[in-house]
Amino acid sequence: MLGREVMMLHKEKFLLIPGPTEVPPEVLAVMGRPILAHYMEEWLELYNETINMLKEVFQTKNDVFIITGSCSAALEAAVCSIIEPGDKVIADEIFRIAVKAHGGKLIDVSVPIGNYNTPERIEEVLKREGDVKAVALLHNISWGGVTNPIDEIGEIINKYGAIFIVDAVSSLGGIDLKPDEWHIDMPCSGSQKALSVPPGISFLSVSQRAWEVMEKRKEPVQSWYLNLLYYRRPPIDPEKTWHPTPTTCSTVLIRALWQSLKMILKEGLENVFKRHTVAAKAMRKGIENMGLELLVKDEKHASNTVTVVVWPEGYDYKKFWYTLYNDYNIMIGNPPIQQPIPGKTIFRVSHMGSTAQPAVVLMALSYIEAALMRVGYKVKAGASVAAAQEVFERFLG
Repeated sequence: MLGREVMMLHKEKFLLIPGPTEVPPEVLAVMGRPILAHYMEEWLELYNETINMLKEVFQTKNDVFIITGSCSAALEAAVCSIIEPGDKVIADEIFRIAVKAHGGKLIDVSVPIGNYNTPERIEEVLKREGDVKAVALLHNISWGGVTNPIDEIGEIINKYGAIFIVDAVSSLGGIDLKPDEWHIDMPCSGSQKALSVPPGISFLSVSQRAWEVMEKRKEPVQSWYLNLLYYRRPPIDPEKTWHPTPTTCSTVLIRALWQSLKMILKEGLENVFKRHTVAAKAMRKGIENMGLELLVKDEKHASNTVTVVVWPEGYDYKKFWYTLYNDYNIMIGNPPIQQPIPGKTIFRVSHMGSTAQPAVVLMALSYIEAALMRVGYKVKAGASVAAAQEVFERFLG
């Protein structure tokens, strides 16, 4: 519990934004080791071990690839490798630009912030349009704090034979994801969210069905760097006996990912998912205890990696946000300049990766309480922390 006057406990900004997230000391430590070359035996051993661990975290038996480039690289690699000019693609807001850039005929199913797509809506569009090549949707919508029911949507898409591409950027490693069971052909993700690695690498898995579509293309893939056929068989080393990627990869970030994945698998995926679920419940309970409004009120679809809060009218949001940012060295999402909902102010607090734990959630709520007091919002000091603590004790013991 923090009072009105609060000391700055962090010398650097503590990140509670929805990515990048805080990086554990163990991950930072391996990044400081002497740099490795991106080929030959020493690198092959670490790289292949990382790929195998990624398969475990993706919960897939399909091929998995790492691309040096932020999350958008994997998303565009999936789109450009599958889509040809004129192909019909059902897609939401994260995929729209890539679909258009590669000549796809976009069928937009974007939803207002805080909402999610339903299986019924996707099936209605599939029936209406006919001959849809691919469906590309978000799993977890980090800017809305909501999770799409992609397990149910995947069942629908599979009936119609379309390729299913999923943005799992803010869900992989934090929210359960079963591509093989849920008929997801190409789940895509990245390093800087629930995996707690700095930004700069992305990854995806590719189903056999997706490979068959790529191999039957009428036109070549309109990309060199993001052509997944080159990742499957790098021109420099098609059998991957000494050079496993088509171009130079970030050995520093991949080694950081190697360390992060080791930690996740040691904890166990089910334990990791439970930790995120409970952290999210505790955060939402604490926020509600302050009298603040949650943007997503449906507990079933509320995100387990990020919570979105509606700012109360009549209080100085700019002062609140900068109190956290400047006075306490805490960075939450949505500074005053980044407000995506007309007529409404929101902020986001993440609880993903290394921040999805009791100590961080309780600390975050304490600082939010203190910043609210600074703008004159009446809140009982410590009440939100106590409410969240009850959640942790109930579910974690």
